[in-house]
Order: sequence, then C-alpha cells, then structure tokens
Amino acid sequence: MKILALLGSPRKDGNTRAVLDMILESADAAGAITEVIELSELKNLTGCMECYGCQATGDEPGCVVQDDMQPILAKAMDADVIVWASPVFCWAPSWLIKMAMDRFFCMFKFEEGLEDPKCLLAGRKMAAVITAGGGEDDGADSVQETCRRLAQYSKTEWLGAFIAAKVESPDAIRTDKGLAERATAFGRKLVS
Repeated sequence: MKILALLGSPRKDGNTRAVLDMILESADAAGAITEVIELSELKNLTGCMECYGCQATGDEPGCVVQDDMQPILAKAMDADVIVWASPVFCWAPSWLIKMAMDRFFCMFKFEEGLEDPKCLLAGRKMAAVITAGGGEDDGADSVQETCRRLAQYSKTEWLGAFIAAKVESPDAIRTDKGLAERATAFGRKLVS
C-alpha cells in the first residue's frame, strides 16, 4: 500500500509535520510505503487556471500547466491513500493545500451525458491531518469538512481526519502520550 501525504504547512518541521510524522511512522510499521511532499519546498507552483485543457485527456490528469505539480499528480494516480496535511489558516486549509486541491481539478473528467464527472482517483482513499492552535470547532472542523467533501466528490473512501487541536510546539506534540496513541491508531487505520 502506498500513502502519499501532501504537507501544506509553510513552516518546516512545524506542528503539522510533527503530527504527520507520528501517524506515518505507525503506517510504515503496519507495512505501508509512505511519501511526504512538502509543498512549501516546491519553487514553481501555479494555481488552477480553469482553462479546461485537462479535459482533452480521458485517462490521465492532462493538466497543461507545466510546474512542480506535474510529478505530484502522477504520484497521486499511483497512490492508494492521499493524505492532506494542513494547519488551520483563518478557518480554512493553508493556501498550499488549497492550491494543490484546486490543481486536482484535472482528475475530474466532465464527459458528455454523465451527470457526475468521472474521477481518476475513484476507488482510492483520502484522509486529513489537521493541526490547530485553537479548538476543534475553531476552524479544524471546516478544514475537515473541506477535505471530506473533496473525498466524496472524488469517489474515494473517506478515512476521516486526525485533528490535533490546541497544539503549541513540535516538542510538546512529541511528548504528548495521548496524542501519540491517537496518532498511532490513525496511522494503522490508513493501512487497514
């Protein structure tokens, strides 16, 4: 099983990375092959242009924007599970995650005569890892809902969201035994 995690924190080695690492270590131990792409490290990223150039291809993304998202789209097509990892920014996912989600538009093919679009990710699984300085109902809930709706529209199985609320620092996260237990269980869930 391949798990592709898209990390949308602009802070290297921040809270979201600390939580994601705990979860993926558990998934690795359960037999998964995991990969993390730190979106903040990519130098050439562009948002979706809504040009519909991707609609010229039926069985591949076909995004015409040539930037650092191209290999990510290919890896998503090869993954069994896609994990969106984001801190809460103004009651929403970070701009990096939102940009990547927008670029996944090319995974949807709007074929004539179909009420719903075909999705190239159908049958896969999606999950979210969300960190927040505030409580779960102070933005983490809306990020979770965004990810859940994308999973539903993509015709993927929604594995849920791991929310680490009221987090203060990566060191505090690593020493929180309750958080570690929940993260370990969620990592195993990604593999099951």
